[in-house]
Amino acid sequence: MKREKKLSTLTRVTLALLIPVAATFVFVGASYGKTIQPRSERGEATAVQQDPQPTKKDIPFVQVDEMPVFPGGDAAILKYIAENTVYPEAAKKNGITGKVIVRFIVEKDCSVSETTILQSVNPELDAESVRVIKTLPKFEKPAKNDGVAVRCFYMLPITFSLK
Repeated sequence: MKREKKLSTLTRVTLALLIPVAATFVFVGASYGKTIQPRSERGEATAVQQDPQPTKKDIPFVQVDEMPVFPGGDAAILKYIAENTVYPEAAKKNGITGKVIVRFIVEKDCSVSETTILQSVNPELDAESVRVIKTLPKFEKPAKNDGVAVRCFYMLPITFSLK
């Protein structure tokens, strides 16, 4: 006769907890990326596919093998910003100075997008910084990682000072 081994209490509790958790993962995995929306007057429901989450390729790189190149180099981008920045009158009148640090994305097509302020000084100075960055011409070369053009974060300080 073969004797059956009894399960310990710990094993039974573990199995009792593990089965519902596994079922939850299966259910969530099957419905990932779908939204249930009501259908017309009948009140039926249907699954609708949502836009996919950004893939790893779409997320901008912070560190790349080759940084994007602005026409004329780093000195030219700083010169462009200096020549095209207009000191806001309200900030000038109140004597507000400081360094605004701006971050933006250089896209694969060398255009500039998604400008954000990392270090703020004053709302007027921040707004002017964003305005100037949005007017930047396209870069000459995109950022590259492993020889492939990628999206890349680019940070610049814009210093506002009064003489």
